[in-house]
Amino acid sequence: MVSVTTLLTLVLEALASVILCRTTWRAYRSREQPSAEPFAVLSATLTVWAVSSLGATVVSAVTVQFLEPAFDVAQFGALLFLPIAWIVYALSYAGRGIMATRKRIVLLSGIVLPVVIGVIALVSDASKTVVGPLIGLAFGWTVLYGFVLFLYVLYAVYLLVDLSWGHPRVSVTQITLLTASVAAPSFLSVAENNTPLVGGTTLGLLLSGVFLTASIRRYPVLTGFPKADYVARTRVVETLQEALVVLDWDDHVLDHNEAAAELFGGSTGGMIGEPIRAVIDGLDGTELPTGATGTVALRTSKGRRRFQLSVSAVEEATTNDEDNPVARTVLFRDITDRETREQRLAVLNRILRHNVRNDLDVVLAYADHVDDEELRTGIRESTTNLLELSNKVREAEAVMTESTDSPESVDLTDVLSTVADQFRSGSDSADISLACPDEMVILSHRTVLLRVLSELVENSLEHATTDSPRVELSLRAVADDTVEISVADDGPGIPERERDLLAGGTETQLEHGQGIGLWFVNWAVTQLGGEIRFRENDPEGSIVTIRLYSSIR
Repeated sequence: MVSVTTLLTLVLEALASVILCRTTWRAYRSREQPSAEPFAVLSATLTVWAVSSLGATVVSAVTVQFLEPAFDVAQFGALLFLPIAWIVYALSYAGRGIMATRKRIVLLSGIVLPVVIGVIALVSDASKTVVGPLIGLAFGWTVLYGFVLFLYVLYAVYLLVDLSWGHPRVSVTQITLLTASVAAPSFLSVAENNTPLVGGTTLGLLLSGVFLTASIRRYPVLTGFPKADYVARTRVVETLQEALVVLDWDDHVLDHNEAAAELFGGSTGGMIGEPIRAVIDGLDGTELPTGATGTVALRTSKGRRRFQLSVSAVEEATTNDEDNPVARTVLFRDITDRETREQRLAVLNRILRHNVRNDLDVVLAYADHVDDEELRTGIRESTTNLLELSNKVREAEAVMTESTDSPESVDLTDVLSTVADQFRSGSDSADISLACPDEMVILSHRTVLLRVLSELVENSLEHATTDSPRVELSLRAVADDTVEISVADDGPGIPERERDLLAGGTETQLEHGQGIGLWFVNWAVTQLGGEIRFRENDPEGSIVTIRLYSSIR
């Protein structure tokens, strides 16, 4: 008849086996995550121990004595292999997977050799004079390897504790649960004969199952957190001018270089542990799988800038598995100036090839008829248009060059007032109105802003369809670091074709605008780190809104 103690032991060991099996299966199903496989091996080792313990209890209860040695050997093997599984998992989780080479794992696994020797001694018919030395060799081997493993285990615990102190996503409670899940069966087995109801090993295995289950449900135990100075500092040149961010499995920032901190407004270490989309404005909706490339517009300390991004895998040196990197690097290369320069060259090239050439053709056509007053007038007008266009191109190039200088404090109210006064004095019929606060100072480029607003007002007056055109300049603060300048008129509005060309960013021989004015405005606002928007006015006309990003002073 089975005693109450044996029955309770069977129930608890069966429960521990089920819990550990479920945890192992859950980790195996998530094996694509960086540290899932080592965690599954760790859990599987404890599962083998629990199942073997259950089997030993069953065969002992039904007195099938010839099976007891097999279960005892399995338990002993699991006990010896558990430190190895723990070391491999800890190294992987702390980003030290490169240290867990196959050769080292094989060498550490040499501790199971006593199990093999014990099995040979138990099943062989050798005499005691042979078995005795074999058991002595196994014991000495176990002591030697046990000491080495003990040092490795301490190092693994140190790595995890250090990680919990230095990383915001890894808690001390999590590391305590993981360490206790491995230590519980071994330490409680010491109290095997001192527990009144069940053995210490049984209780320890049950606690291991509970602790591992709690860990996998509540904490990111499968992802892995390569330490910042181990991943980024050893594989990335810190002086890289491009912004570089190192991400963990869940798109949280593991590390970044100084360029990223300067661009995205993070202090040293201030971005670490945060989701990348929370610290970099503009990445919403952008997926970052390994190998991804593309262009994105991001909010930076220099305003809105366009970047070319590329995502690369950081793999363990012992593997070549690009599908399961321990981390990913995202490189952001600022291409704002390059794109603006390409657009500028394309448009200037179009102007030189198309507009200037056509005007010169007109000049040549009239050249043979200079005696005719009407033709002379045509020559003069075409030549004047050509000179004005050339001057505007030179002015645009000069202003664009100036926009690359260091910004200065600029009173936007004063800038708008200056532009309004300029056009009021030049046109008695135009109605130029202002709607702005008494003062609003930001860091920007005064000359560039003056030229941009002058171009917009001039464009509104030039295309006006009434004798008394109206233009309103307005200024308002949208947020603490964002201001909007609007130029509204009652004219015919900006043709949709022109707006489409500006939005597309390119011109062709068949699809091009009528001049350089709006292109210049678009370039200049982009260089200032701002955005420009076009919309229709009510009841007629257009509204051009410039949004600038800078701390209001």
